[in-house]
Amino acid sequence: MKKLFIIPTAILFSFCCTNKEIMKKEEEHKVVTKTESPCPSDGVCTTEILKNKSLVIKTDEFGSTYTQIIDSETTSVIVYQYNRIVKGDLQDAGYREEIIFEINNNDTELNLTNKELQQTKMLFGRFCFCRGQTGYYKVEEGNLNLKKTNDTITLNLDFTITKVPQIIKTITTSIN
Repeated sequence: MKKLFIIPTAILFSFCCTNKEIMKKEEEHKVVTKTESPCPSDGVCTTEILKNKSLVIKTDEFGSTYTQIIDSETTSVIVYQYNRIVKGDLQDAGYREEIIFEINNNDTELNLTNKELQQTKMLFGRFCFCRGQTGYYKVEEGNLNLKKTNDTITLNLDFTITKVPQIIKTITTSIN
């Protein structure tokens, strides 16, 4: 009878250890910081770096753009998000803007303007209950200045999207 109790207990504990190792690996690739940019008072802004990841841009059968993050030895992905705080239990009231792009791990400085921004695969994402005005859009108007010193990445981005309304137009942040 004791054997029947010990075997399932051992299996249960083995799963717990595996989950901890997976979580540890995910944390090694992910750093989240509060941003220095002015963030609208009705939301929260964060900057995240996914180390040793690459951004793959895809299009679905309806022509909508979406992203996939894959492992990479040579690049990392930076994600900036503005999330509007939703009051109460309002349905369809969520609103999020996102800037996502890829940088080469060996680059120490980037100064890109307008269409050059696509060297980083930069996308602006708008996600809300806004019919016909959600999804990802290529960023082709703006300026990106990025510097890496030691373990800190400092970036300044000014950009404009003409296809949909946007709240966030300037990002200034440091990621450690």
